[in-house]
Amino acid sequence: MDFADLDTLISALYTAISGPEGGQDWELERRICHPDARMVRTRVDEDGKPLMWSFDTEGFIAATIPLLEGRAFYEVETDRKTFRFGNVAQVFSAYEGREGGADGELLFKGMNMIHCFRDGERWWIMHVIWDNEREGVKLPPAEWFDG
Repeated sequence: MDFADLDTLISALYTAISGPEGGQDWELERRICHPDARMVRTRVDEDGKPLMWSFDTEGFIAATIPLLEGRAFYEVETDRKTFRFGNVAQVFSAYEGREGGADGELLFKGMNMIHCFRDGERWWIMHVIWDNEREGVKLPPAEWFDG
C-alpha cells in the first residue's frame, strides 16, 4: 500500500482497526503511524468528567487488543473534511463503530481529529484524538463536511 495519497492513509486507518474477531491489522497500524505518533482516546466518566489516555502506537495497540477481544468490530468513516497546508493536514473524520461488520449493529458515532505530515514521499499519521457522540455532543451536519 502506497501512502503518497492522503485518502489512502485515512482509509488505512479504518482498515487497520476493523475486522472480524482478532482480525485487526496491527502491522498496517504501525506502517501508517509515524514513529513519534500519538493516539489519544477520550470519554467522560459517569459524572460527566472528561477523561483521556495518550498512547504511542505500541501502547495504543496493547490497550486496544483487550477492548476488542472476542468482537467483530468495524469502524466506518461516514464523512470527512480536510484542511491541508503544505506538508501538513488536519482531517476531521466522522465515524461509526459497528459490531459484526460494516453494516452491523451501530455501537456509537464519533469524530477522529487526525494530524498528518508529508515527508516529501508519503503521508504519516502524527496524532489522532477522538471523542464519541453523547448527550450534548453531536456530530456536525453533513453540510459542514461539504463546505
